[in-house]
Amino acid sequence: MIVGDLVKSIREPSSFTDKGIEDGLLMKIMEAARLAPSANNSQVWRFFVVRESRVLKELSGLTKKEAFGSAPVIVAAFAEPWTVAKRGREQPFFMIDVPIALSHIVLMAAELGISATIDFEFEEKKTVELLSTPKNYRAVALVALGYAADLLPRKKVDRKGMIRDG
Repeated sequence: MIVGDLVKSIREPSSFTDKGIEDGLLMKIMEAARLAPSANNSQVWRFFVVRESRVLKELSGLTKKEAFGSAPVIVAAFAEPWTVAKRGREQPFFMIDVPIALSHIVLMAAELGISATIDFEFEEKKTVELLSTPKNYRAVALVALGYAADLLPRKKVDRKGMIRDG
């Protein structure tokens, strides 16, 4: 699929079917994240792929997005902040680099016919505890993956308010 068409086709799922994701497809999705660009090629991201039903249920309880409750896979995206350099006095790179990798996940999933939804507003401390991550990891986002049962309408963004020319 051409990237422009792919981007236009992506919509957030409101729920997923109970069909699982094949290992080979999931590895293609994660490989796309691995190949994402990062500051100084630091690749500070670490991904925890969760398929076990008990952990899926607990993770879905840490987010407010309903779709997580029916996802057959949740990818928890973390960063190793000790490798993070700062761009001037602005945001640390991991807050830029990890979302770029997440975009790669969403795009590859869409190409494979798999839907994704990302949540940046979840209970970070409980996520770290639940997944027993190293103490120096920061939880950045949760990504629910699966085959969409229903899709949410795309929100319209006013181009005039978003893009300035000149």
